[in-house]
Amino acid sequence: MPNHPLAGVFSALITPLHADGTLNLDLLPALADAQIAQGLHGFYVGGSTGEAFLQSPAERQAVLAAFARANKGRAKLIAHVGAIATHEAIGLAHAAADAGYDAISAIPPFYYDFSAAEVLAHYRALADATPLPLIVYNFPAKSARPLSTKDLLTLLEHPKIIGVKHTSQNLYQLERLKTAAPHAVVYNGFDEMFVGGVAMGADGGIGTTYNFMGKLFVQMWNAVRAGQLDQARALQTRANAVIDVLIDVGVFPGTKAILQLQGLDCGPCRAPFAALTEAQRAKLAQVFQSHLA
Repeated sequence: MPNHPLAGVFSALITPLHADGTLNLDLLPALADAQIAQGLHGFYVGGSTGEAFLQSPAERQAVLAAFARANKGRAKLIAHVGAIATHEAIGLAHAAADAGYDAISAIPPFYYDFSAAEVLAHYRALADATPLPLIVYNFPAKSARPLSTKDLLTLLEHPKIIGVKHTSQNLYQLERLKTAAPHAVVYNGFDEMFVGGVAMGADGGIGTTYNFMGKLFVQMWNAVRAGQLDQARALQTRANAVIDVLIDVGVFPGTKAILQLQGLDCGPCRAPFAALTEAQRAKLAQVFQSHLA
């Protein structure tokens, strides 16, 4: 296990749904068991992979509580509590603390053209209002006001803001963050760049495809840390062959379809996500057999 208590390979957990789109919390224990068996160090619950922004605050709180029970203290837990409204993020953060999570994380408030000062104030208010440490979710492509390296380092000066989930192709920024703030825990966010992110200093990764190929990413993590870069790149190439198909058919519906092939029927994604066609499912089944079975 890595030295930092929150370092390692964390699955960005999907949310199981029934066929009618309602939460299927009863499947969470089996999902936890299957992923822990792959060697994952922890879970990032309630993020974009979990369809959080297609759920009500009450549903998000229910998922956080139910998964904490399913985990039974076996792996580290980070709750994503991001919301546009600061009070809503704070409410979710309190729910995460009550459920026994190890940390919270939040994407910057989006849609409105908030100023940099407003975004930083949002994070500081969230950190001040809750007992858990906070990990900033740096996702420039989905943020109305992308965070600069200076912004992130300013936030990391707050005693309760301990790290960054770095979902960006800018590995230069990742390296600058780790060099300037070596105490911070920094996660690679794009699955297809995991080896590069860890090689540039990331303390681990948080990813969607870890739901069904977590073992592969744990192997990558161990290979990079052991200096076995040829092996790590070969594993990344194998994972990326699967990721190419997921990008083609839809990452989140495709992830649930592969979990179904593994025996975990996590249902559909909520609308406006579209159901997969039979041709798309056939593509997924083919890449699953060739690279994961």
